Amino acid sequence: MAIDTVTAAIIDMLKESLGNQEGVPPNSYVISFASPNEGAANADVVLFLYLVTPAPELRNAERIRPWPGPNDPPRVIEPAVALELHFLLTVGAGAPAGAAGLSRLVDAVRAIEGASPLAVPAAFQEAIWLSLLTLSSDEMARIWGLFPNENCRSSIAFRASPVWIDPRAVEDDATPVSESSSKAGRMLEEA
Repeated sequence: MAIDTVTAAIIDMLKESLGNQEGVPPNSYVISFASPNEGAANADVVLFLYLVTPAPELRNAERIRPWPGPNDPPRVIEPAVALELHFLLTVGAGAPAGAAGLSRLVDAVRAIEGASPLAVPAAFQEAIWLSLLTLSSDEMARIWGLFPNENCRSSIAFRASPVWIDPRAVEDDATPVSESSSKAGRMLEEA
């Protein structure tokens, strides 16, 4: 499924980007993919998928993707659905308090901006654009309202688009029609 493959690619990108900073020991960042109230306890950064919507500008677009063999030409896949994944990225409870914790969020935002477009070959996703979203305080409060027992923490939203959902079974191309001639009418036999 493309949603989980793309999400895993985003998490891997964040881990690699955050772990490749100068002066930062490998695996020093803990990234959790969960709701802010479930995965925040030991995490520096929490990634939460809060909304999945259709990509309106690609509603009737053709999905052209490479086909299994390296020498096979790309094919149009129908019906394919283009989606937008909306993520909340927040500071986890495991992050240091104060400015040090906020630097984790800043590093993650920097990684998201630097990774766009993200390629996910395992899901035949050549270019997934990661875009930071501007949310009003009311919109952010509605997201955090999903977790009434959790304190609101510094966070930012971003979108991954397009994420293509291909049909479960892709039909093989039809056999080409061969040209043949036929005669209509009666044939007279010569005696």
